[in-house]
Amino acid sequence: MTPHFSIITLIMRWLHIGGAIILIGAPFFIRMFLLPALAKEDPARRDAIIESINKPWRKFLGIVILLQITSGVYWLLAVINLPAESPIYQILLTVKLLAALGLFFLLSVLAGRATMFAPFRNEARKWYSACLICGIIIVACAGAMRLTPLKYADKAPNAAGIPSVTTTPAS
Repeated sequence: MTPHFSIITLIMRWLHIGGAIILIGAPFFIRMFLLPALAKEDPARRDAIIESINKPWRKFLGIVILLQITSGVYWLLAVINLPAESPIYQILLTVKLLAALGLFFLLSVLAGRATMFAPFRNEARKWYSACLICGIIIVACAGAMRLTPLKYADKAPNAAGIPSVTTTPAS
């Protein structure tokens, strides 16, 4: 294993995990603590507070989503030998990706300014709950993917020099 690839892989893994913590932790905080606390405020003040929070969050959210996509694609292309993984692993990965795309969409809409998505923001509690459900699905799939048995037993390093499975069937 070359040190260059192992460092890149480690950085991408930490970026991916850190981004996931932010993208799942922020809606949890908003849904469980911020929105209930703001429910007692008058609507004009509540909207002003939410807008003052959303303005910097929009930029940060875009960067985190970009890093999630970049590190996820890196991990998928350079680290995982997807054709050699079991069908269960591939199904879990697909469900995880769909839940992540749903989470990206909902968070972007809830933090955005577009008037066409105002109904989402008017029912923010419901949609942040949907974000939490997406987060639970992502974490559950990621955990289950780590526990899935490998379809093939023969291990060989992939492009990044990390041991991965090959397409040689086990006897």
